[in-house]
Amino acid sequence: MEHKAYTSFDPGFLWGAATASFQVEGAVKEDGKGLSVIDVMPKNPAITDFSVAADHYHHIEEDVALMAELGLKVYRFSIAWTRIFPKGNGEVNQAGVDFYNRLIDALVKHQIEPLVTIYHFDYPQSLVEQYGGWISRESIEDYRAYAEFLFKTYGDRVKYWLTINEQDHVVRIPSRLGLTGEDHYEQLRLGYQANHHMCVATAITIKTFHELGMEGKIGPAVSYSMVHPASSHPDDILASKDAMLIKHNYLMDLHCHGEYSYSFQRYLEERNFTPAIEDGDLELMKKYPPTMLGVNYYFSEAVRAFPATEEFPIGYQKKSLLPEAEAGVFEVVKNENLAATDWGWEIDPVGLRLTLRELYDRYKLPMIITENGIGAYDKLEDEDIVRDDYRISYLREHIKQVKLAINDGVPMLGYCAWSFMDLVSGRNGMEKRYGFVYINREDFDFKDMRRIKKDSFYWYQKVIASNGEDL
Repeated sequence: MEHKAYTSFDPGFLWGAATASFQVEGAVKEDGKGLSVIDVMPKNPAITDFSVAADHYHHIEEDVALMAELGLKVYRFSIAWTRIFPKGNGEVNQAGVDFYNRLIDALVKHQIEPLVTIYHFDYPQSLVEQYGGWISRESIEDYRAYAEFLFKTYGDRVKYWLTINEQDHVVRIPSRLGLTGEDHYEQLRLGYQANHHMCVATAITIKTFHELGMEGKIGPAVSYSMVHPASSHPDDILASKDAMLIKHNYLMDLHCHGEYSYSFQRYLEERNFTPAIEDGDLELMKKYPPTMLGVNYYFSEAVRAFPATEEFPIGYQKKSLLPEAEAGVFEVVKNENLAATDWGWEIDPVGLRLTLRELYDRYKLPMIITENGIGAYDKLEDEDIVRDDYRISYLREHIKQVKLAINDGVPMLGYCAWSFMDLVSGRNGMEKRYGFVYINREDFDFKDMRRIKKDSFYWYQKVIASNGEDL
């Protein structure tokens, strides 16, 4: 829909950027930090590990000064659970507590709002060894207790909290649950049980948030994007709706409504994926829903119908990190209407507007973009120049769509680009760069780790200074 007139971004709109602890901090074995599932998972020898990352742990003051120079109003970062509780529970590591106090104090000094992710993939390995991690109900109380500690320790300065980042990815990527083995379907079954426990843990943590009288807002950071039908054929339209349910809406229905929809219950039952649900679990979710949503958006997908056959019976999936095809439901296909990144992610700015409208229509919560960006092969030229016009173009077009969504009536709290600085990509190492700030290192050559401002840094600086008017 086009409008006759358009409102601007609210004066209090939070312009920001984001990172995750395991992708930027480094120092994985320093100052008492315990091991996470990220630290022990099998390493791809073709790319770097996370042990040094961007060495943010030793560059707090310099990095926050760059954030202030950029003009950030909000910085989204995660706290490494095992810096606070090295074993996931039990003894507190004061050095870890102090590290995040220094970071938060530096942000507040520069009038940058801290947006804290409580848990972003790096689950404590010790809890996996103690009782199986998220697969066990014991995980619920350990997560709640960890979150309560963060509320009490940092809540005087932190007003915005994200509970769990991209829970759907945790469910479908076994290494992030600490799972090993080759049985894809058994890992999915365990993943849905872990997913249920994470939803209960989120709800009881939100309950604790309210009982402590915390100010501000709290909710999950969800990976959510539109799944378009590949054609106007009704079968493809149905496939797109089913894909939206299986990829995204089942999780949001749990967090916001405390329910497994009838369609999703049937989906789980027919595949023997139904989790164990205890009395009171769903009521707890209904009573303590999120008060905001974080939205991670990079691309959209297109799907067509994938009828089940004798060769591909109902339940058959192409084994992949995230579902690309499932017999009787959908198959992801190339969207010929869209360009793609070097890694094949289809660039769909209008899809962001559609995503925000879909989420608000369904769940009626204020939102903040917690991740949006483009990974690319950035090149450092002479005189410390990084020309990343492709990043500027990507972000410009997506920010335009955020403004249009606001004019459609969607309440938006802010926008955090992914990412503030280059970081170690989960599956592509240092080769795939996202940041406004170039980190002068390669996968296997640490060089001097200098921080270098890219062209996009200066562009985003103007965007923030103009409150989104100068794109």
